[in-house]
Parts: sequence; C-alpha cells; structure tokens
Amino acid sequence: MPCFTGRPTAGRGFRSGPLARAVALLAVTFAVLTALFTGTPAAAAVPSCRVGAYVTDLFAVDPARRTVDADLWLWSLCPREDLAAVKRFEFINATRTTLTDPSSQKVGNAYWTQVKVSGTFRQNFDWTDFPFDKQVVRIQIEEDELDESRFVYRADTANSGYNRRIHLPDFRISGFRIGIVDAPYATNFGDPRLEQGVGSKYSQLVIQFSITRQDITSFGREVLPVYVAFLISVISFLIWSKDDDVTMVARLGILGTALFTIVLNLRQSDEELGSDLGVTLVEEIHFISLLYVLVGVAATTYILRLLKESMARPGVRRTNNRILALTTGLYLIANIIVIALSVSS
Repeated sequence: MPCFTGRPTAGRGFRSGPLARAVALLAVTFAVLTALFTGTPAAAAVPSCRVGAYVTDLFAVDPARRTVDADLWLWSLCPREDLAAVKRFEFINATRTTLTDPSSQKVGNAYWTQVKVSGTFRQNFDWTDFPFDKQVVRIQIEEDELDESRFVYRADTANSGYNRRIHLPDFRISGFRIGIVDAPYATNFGDPRLEQGVGSKYSQLVIQFSITRQDITSFGREVLPVYVAFLISVISFLIWSKDDDVTMVARLGILGTALFTIVLNLRQSDEELGSDLGVTLVEEIHFISLLYVLVGVAATTYILRLLKESMARPGVRRTNNRILALTTGLYLIANIIVIALSVSS
C-alpha cells in the first residue's frame, strides 16, 4: 500500500508544477493586455492649423525710422471652422496694419481662410557696415488668444513665398524663409484657464527676408564732401607767403572751413541713416577726417612757432612737408582699413 499510494502522489506533483507556471504566465499576460487596453488613454493632440504667407510687395525701407512696408496674403488651413487662425492674428512688430475682411470656405474636411494685409513693420536694422551692409527684414505674426497648450501653428512652407518682381531701391533680396517659433512670456496674462503664477507660450509665424545692398552711390554722396574737405586740408599745408602771419591766417581759415564741412555733413548723415547706436563706416570716415584736420591745425600752430623763433625757412618747410607726408599717409591707410573691414564682414 505505501508503494501504491506513493506513486499517484508523485505523479500529481510532477504534473502540477508546469501547469501552475503556465496558469501564472497566462494570468500575467492577461493582466498586461488588460492594462494596455483599459489603462489611461494618451493625452489628445493639441489642435493646430497650417499657416502660410505670400508677400506681394516689400518697399519703403526707412533707415531713420527703422521700418519697412509690406503687402502680403496670409492664410490658415484648419480642421474646424472655429479654429481659423487668420481671425486671431496679432502683428507683433507692426506700427500700422490694414486688413481686408477674411474669406473662408470649406475644402474637403478642412477650412481654408485667407486675408490680405498691408502694414508698416519695425526692424532692427544694423547700418554699421553701410554701404556694404546686409539686413534682415522680419514680419512677426502671433496667436492672439490660445496658448500652446490649446493651439499651435504649423508652417505651410511649400506654398509660402514672395513676388519675384519685388524691386527694392539699393537692395536685392538674397533669401526668404518662414518658420514657427515659440513666443514665451513671463505671465499668463491673468488667464484663469492656465496655471497661475507661471509664464505662457504662444505660436508665432516669422516671415524673414535677407536683403543685400547693391547700390553704393548713396555712400559716395555721404562721403564726397568729407574727402573734398580732406583735399582742402592738404592744400593748406602747401600755402606759403613772405608774410608769416598772412600764411597762418590763410591756413587756419581753410582748415576751419574743412572742419565745419565735415561736422555739418556728419550731422546730416546721422539724420539720414538714423545711426543712433554704434558707429557706422560713414561715421568712422568722418571721425578720421576730423582728426586729420585737427592735426593740420596743430601743425600750422607749430610751424608758426618755428617761424617766430627765427628758424631758417627751408628747415621749417622741410618739417612742414614731413608732417604732411606722415599725416596724409596715415589718413589714407586708416580709410583703407575701415573700408576693407566693412567689406569683409
């Protein structure tokens, strides 16, 4: 009997081990599948619209006011009519805008809305290297109501562009692109739907042109009076008379005229370029020319002193010629350097 009863017990133990493991494995698999299908669903995607732009005209680049005017078409393609992004556009860097009434129609399963805009847009122009400058023109358009947790833009790069017949005085368009960026703010503007005490972000469409100056005639108009004043200053070194006082008075009179011309032209250039920040190439040339004239005044005073000390006239003229050659050479070298640096930047 012990042998008989022992065999069945051993047999049940042998079969129950693999069976228990199989049942446990099935239970775990069932639990995992249940979790996958009945667990918390993924957060819904943030609604979005495809937005694009076509610039029909770009004009009136104003250095003094740091603005540019543009005419453009804007559009949005949205999954729902109430999302139409065009109706909530805010022109961040505009000083003036005029919009037509938006037109909208359903195309397939999407709602296509468009509007024409004319406006004046503020720019951060950098005239440091004028007339060898390259500028960036931006038009910034932002979502006016819904932050990025509720709505975002997608750029319609394939259909965006600009009129190739656009002609900018003095410039040529060397690049164009549009893109979407985040516009962060250190406030939620008091919106009770957003987390309190923290910032917020909004979608922003950026339309960007790269423009390169190709006409340098304006540069010639800016610096021609300066170089004429420089030549007059050079002539002052060549004035001699038997009457030393007459010579010095004539020299100082010419140098004073040159100094007045440079200062007046510098003021006019600043008004035209609006270069209230930084030092432009035109200003550098004016400053170098002013320094040359001031050296001429100092040299004239020094020559007069030598003559009054009864120094031999031939020796005084040799000293005068050395000063002329040295200062003129340094002036020309300085001009070449500042112009070369602007061209190469």
